[in-house]
Amino acid sequence: MKLLRAAAFYLLVVLTVSRTSALDFQLSAEWAKAIPVFQANVDKVGEHRYTNYREPVVVKTNSGKLIVGVHAGNRLSWPERSGQDLAIRISSDNGKSWSPITIAAEHGNYSCQCHGLVYDSEKNRILFLYTVYNWDYREAGEGRGKEVTAPIYKNLTEKNIPLVNSFEVHSDDEGLTWSQSRDITPNVGRQAHFGASEGRQLTVEGAYKGRLLLAGGRIDLNEVGYITTKYPGVWHSDDHGESWTFAEISVDPQVKSADIASVEARVTELTDGTLLYNQRTRKGRFLATSRDGGTTWTNTAHAPELLATQCNGSLLTLRDAQGKLTNTVLHSIPSPGGRSNGVIYVSKDGGKNWPIAQNVVEGHFAYSALIQVDAHAVGLIFETEHYEDIRFITLPIALLTYDY
Repeated sequence: MKLLRAAAFYLLVVLTVSRTSALDFQLSAEWAKAIPVFQANVDKVGEHRYTNYREPVVVKTNSGKLIVGVHAGNRLSWPERSGQDLAIRISSDNGKSWSPITIAAEHGNYSCQCHGLVYDSEKNRILFLYTVYNWDYREAGEGRGKEVTAPIYKNLTEKNIPLVNSFEVHSDDEGLTWSQSRDITPNVGRQAHFGASEGRQLTVEGAYKGRLLLAGGRIDLNEVGYITTKYPGVWHSDDHGESWTFAEISVDPQVKSADIASVEARVTELTDGTLLYNQRTRKGRFLATSRDGGTTWTNTAHAPELLATQCNGSLLTLRDAQGKLTNTVLHSIPSPGGRSNGVIYVSKDGGKNWPIAQNVVEGHFAYSALIQVDAHAVGLIFETEHYEDIRFITLPIALLTYDY
């Protein structure tokens, strides 16, 4: 049945979700070449098989290796997030093949969450920042939801135990081995969030060149673990990740409440050094910019052209054959109506307008990550099969950016 659906999909002319019409060529045929990177119930680490993989993030090293990091979930029987580890795989051939799984960080029955991955090209160091909620998932039994977890958080509060701690691990050999976890809570403060994003190192000449950035934020939790406030923003480091500073972004009033706002976002660098921030909310995508390396930001503003379901999405500025930034920015996200049918929006003026939208994946499509593999193609890593698999496809830039 899957083969029949796929065959039918390849025969269809690709439709767009905004103002553009059908493509003249079959961009959708690239979908047939999707390569599994993580596969639940197939991959095995020691004696353990994970049952889901979530929230892919990706960086590219100086040598050209692609490093994909994910949450590898369900070490226990509790749904989805239980005993969640940080797992990576490496590709040395632009995504054609992938190394065995390496565990970058794990905390036993506690769960790694809210992660960010960033590459420091000056030190050839990959940094993984993440948080751990300080309770054993076995305490929840087979249940889930606020009514199950509230007594657990209340017990932590009464014992004056922090609900969340933040950690950092890094690799100096392009993902082969990883450092011991370092508790960075004293630096980043209570309940940090690292955006479920890949970060950026600034490259435009000037005062901020070399700075590391991670979109993310902070969250306030009450005594029973309910989120009461979200503070979206961007983390930055000027000392190669030894310490981090948070710059909060003022959000549009219509998306300020905790149930509408989000601290999941992406950030990218533009040709003149301006930074573009793209935020998930329950009311669409919201953008902000910074002209001082992420130290201060404009208020967020709604981007009505970016029609999408509520989900995290990736953001990438393309570079030319010489490695210089261009004005073309890509944004990957599920189409409106649910987490399915992945679309890539294209802006050719640094995110001011998004006139092109290309459907690139049929079927289940949730969190995603974009990476430029060379001057002619980008890689798209995405959740599929209802969070059981992470797949990778290579997409020709000429097809993605074709304006007709």
